Amino acid sequence: MDAQPVSGVSDTPPPLSRAATVISQGSRLADDLAFAAELGFAEVRLDIPWVTAQPKAGSIDGDIFEQAHAAATLARGLGLQPWFRLLQPAIPKWFDNDGGFTDDRTAGHWWPRWVELVAEQLGEVAAGWVPFEAPYSLSHRLIPNDPRRHGELMNTLTVAWRDAWRILRVGPPVATCIDVAIERPANASEEAVQEAHRRDQLRWGLWLEGLRDGVVRIPGRADKQLADLDGACSIVGLAIRGDVEAGLHRAGEQGPERPMAVTFRPIGDSDGQRAQSVTAMWRDVRRCAGELDITSVTITPFTDAPDRPGIATERRELKDSGQAFLDG
Repeated sequence: MDAQPVSGVSDTPPPLSRAATVISQGSRLADDLAFAAELGFAEVRLDIPWVTAQPKAGSIDGDIFEQAHAAATLARGLGLQPWFRLLQPAIPKWFDNDGGFTDDRTAGHWWPRWVELVAEQLGEVAAGWVPFEAPYSLSHRLIPNDPRRHGELMNTLTVAWRDAWRILRVGPPVATCIDVAIERPANASEEAVQEAHRRDQLRWGLWLEGLRDGVVRIPGRADKQLADLDGACSIVGLAIRGDVEAGLHRAGEQGPERPMAVTFRPIGDSDGQRAQSVTAMWRDVRRCAGELDITSVTITPFTDAPDRPGIATERRELKDSGQAFLDG
């Protein structure tokens, strides 16, 4: 079944590519890629798992890269453009033991080397890069309850993004995947208002304004200019679950002048509810498409995962949410 072009508010809206995050492995990955192509998807997002590709500091598991190269080659043969994610929630134990992203020296040493390695191994087959997704959620997994250390971590992640951009900018496009959401105070107290403002800045302003003017602005820390941060992406990508229209307009106003993309994880306890959220997302995207340069919408995940439902079952049976994504 081929996906139909999405209609925007203008008579000739820019084309929007449908994409999916494919997290399966082995023979199932090949079948999932074929299924994505059959459905008319244009792009797929594939993982390069750092935790298995570099099980020890300085080592490399060549099989992981061979498998990724083969998957990307297969995707291209099916008419799909393969984008690679370089960082997942699971990070190498040796990296974490040395402080990981909570230690700026450890991150500054090992993260750029990992990015360089992936670029060397897969640059010839990559259609694009997503160095890391959802930096706000990543930061809260690492440091949940210490605002001072959390601010230091966010600074390190911003530098890590800039480092990845310096390495990858000479090749295929590089997209952000900033997890944005409306932050509201828990109550009317001044403390709650200030905390909501801090969260809002770390979700939105830190990244969008930083990519626009090169200044790192973290609440509780002095503003700091960071070389090569301004313009450090090819596409401003948003990971967003609700208020899509408002989020796109805010990013367009607050961020750099770049094409935009949406990564969408449907909301709902049932597939029917998730189908409704997909339909609402497309409605919002359509409303924005005539005013903003939106390149693609990526659904995540594609097929069912242990912790997250997809828009299709493991047996590649399209759900109502999947049909809603195609019908958008």
